[in-house]
Amino acid sequence: MLVSILLSIALLNTSAAADVEGGVNVEPVIEDTIFDEITHTETTTDLEDWEITLTLSDEAYNNNTTFELTTQMCNNDGVCLAPTVADIFTDDGTIFTSAVTTIEDHSYVNWRVKATYPDDDNSTEKFPESGFYKTWSDCWLHDGEWGGNGCPEDAKSDEEDDSLPALGFAITAGVVLIAAAVTRFE
Repeated sequence: MLVSILLSIALLNTSAAADVEGGVNVEPVIEDTIFDEITHTETTTDLEDWEITLTLSDEAYNNNTTFELTTQMCNNDGVCLAPTVADIFTDDGTIFTSAVTTIEDHSYVNWRVKATYPDDDNSTEKFPESGFYKTWSDCWLHDGEWGGNGCPEDAKSDEEDDSLPALGFAITAGVVLIAAAVTRFE
């Protein structure tokens, strides 16, 4: 039982960020969305706006499709704020714009769209289906490596903070102690 628990924890820790490459934006395939065009700030900067423009396809417009844009900011310490629904503006019901101000020392902006189809019993669809698209900042830390051309000189030379690996070790040790206690009292 103890071996199973330890293997599960190890697998969870290694798979969390396996499919993300630091500094490489994760973008939608436009043809797989409700939009004809999506443009946004390609590289974000601390305390400046991340801007996005989304143009609904004719089919989505004609079907009265609505959508909401959710954003999430994550910092270089590996902490992400709670996702929030962004304000969206339009003049014609086809082209929508939004802007959110980034936080200080942010690593990237996560974003996703949830579409609602009123002509189809208000069914919904998410883009992407799970997770988020991602726009990286001009100074990011990913898997212990700094990147981007906007980092201050001292940021890339700082020693890596070992608190996150220590946290993982503490959690693993706690699980082992609990498993040992449960086994002892059986």
